Amino acid sequence: MWLVLDQFSRTLIDAAVANAILLSVVVVLVVFTRQPARRIVLAQTGVYAALLMIPLVVFDALPRSYPIDWMLRTGLVPPPLTPELSPLDVDLAGKPSPRGRSDSSSQAEWPAGERLVRVATLIYLVGAAAGLSWFGLGVWGFQRLLDRSVEVSPATQRVFDELIVDLERSPPHPALRASDWLRSPVLGGVIRPTIVIPGRLDRDEADPDALRLILLHELAHADRGDAWFNALAALAQILWFFLPHLWWLRTQLRIDQEFLADRRAAGPLGETTHYARWLVGLSSGRPAAVKTDGREVESPRFWRGRPFDTPLLQRVAMLLYCPFAVEGRPPRWFSVGVPAAFMLLAVALSMSRILAPVDPSALVPSPKAGDAIFRDLGLSEFEVAATEDNRSVVVFPPKLAIPPAFRLKVEVKASPRTLAQLRIAGCPLVPHTVPNVEDLPDEPLRWHHVEIRRQFGVFTVKIDDDEFEPDPKTVADARWLTFSPGDQPATVRNLQITW
Repeated sequence: MWLVLDQFSRTLIDAAVANAILLSVVVVLVVFTRQPARRIVLAQTGVYAALLMIPLVVFDALPRSYPIDWMLRTGLVPPPLTPELSPLDVDLAGKPSPRGRSDSSSQAEWPAGERLVRVATLIYLVGAAAGLSWFGLGVWGFQRLLDRSVEVSPATQRVFDELIVDLERSPPHPALRASDWLRSPVLGGVIRPTIVIPGRLDRDEADPDALRLILLHELAHADRGDAWFNALAALAQILWFFLPHLWWLRTQLRIDQEFLADRRAAGPLGETTHYARWLVGLSSGRPAAVKTDGREVESPRFWRGRPFDTPLLQRVAMLLYCPFAVEGRPPRWFSVGVPAAFMLLAVALSMSRILAPVDPSALVPSPKAGDAIFRDLGLSEFEVAATEDNRSVVVFPPKLAIPPAFRLKVEVKASPRTLAQLRIAGCPLVPHTVPNVEDLPDEPLRWHHVEIRRQFGVFTVKIDDDEFEPDPKTVADARWLTFSPGDQPATVRNLQITW
């Protein structure tokens, strides 16, 4: 369990550092970009990169770099900053040195703060699970709202259909529903977007012009796919809730989306002042979309005393006093080149390992010679023979402590009975179900290809084409690379150990 958690912790740390660097660049560019459409592209790129960072870090086909290991090799960082346990960390008497650990199952070789990192990872998992639960509750709540909504009246549907024709909008079109549970219109749904308007806007006394503004605004959101992407942004924020970049980007993204939808809704009228007045009235809770028999109703100054960063006040200011021409969509070179450049940067950052996965279980399937933690041991040929007591254990000098995960390949020339008696690292080479080992013949002698793997505390033995798992009781105390001989000598060659 701890090995899996430690490996996930390293992956999470590497991905978090890469995301922090990339999202910092995105935030800086968003701050210095004034066009809302371009800021949306930058924010969307940051969200995509955040969602893909963990898969990119896990993906093992790309070359990897270890900055800390490089700094240690070049002397830029003193070695004591990242202490590492060595499997050869034993004294001359064969006992573990004070720096070593007696329990091989916990030799994950973390830097200092192992328990702190594990606790932090568990806290992250709890936080992410809570966020996903809240996200699922929101999806369920919107679906419940749809189930309790009703079809709009023929008059409202006629206004919506005429608007679709005027905009020359290609299908599929969003669905339109009404609900008395709402105070303001919303757009939701990932597979098929649905516009839900308050029930008071679906009555005979509703102002057709105000209703048209509402539908124009929500259709602008639907045309840009805002509902679908907002769901992705919410997932990215949940997975990386400890990164403030995504919180800020998501807030800025929603404001910019509202900017563009406001401009789209106010454009056909040719007069943004009317739309801004209606927007203030709707947001203040006044029934701005209801006919008032021509009487002017003063809009309440509900932002009095508030700073300029109030989202509604920013939207009104952009409508009335925007000092530059607002782009409906960014240039093609920007919408294609910027995401491509950031995706390449994300791939480059994912290749860097801030904390090398020194738990070798991650490298057992396909270790690479360029890895900073790649280790191996090879011996050409030697003989394992019984001594006077007939059962002495041959231990490699100096003693080699086997790590939590390793792969051992060797060729053994022995008879069936000697092979059944031989133990490598305390691991038998035949299944424990083989009966009457002593009755097996001493002849003939032949070469056997042996592969022993230990990963996540489980041994796997493969003899030629037969694979099995030995009895866990027989390998429970396996800590050293040992050879226990049988009655007759056995020749061992091409020993190769990778960890």
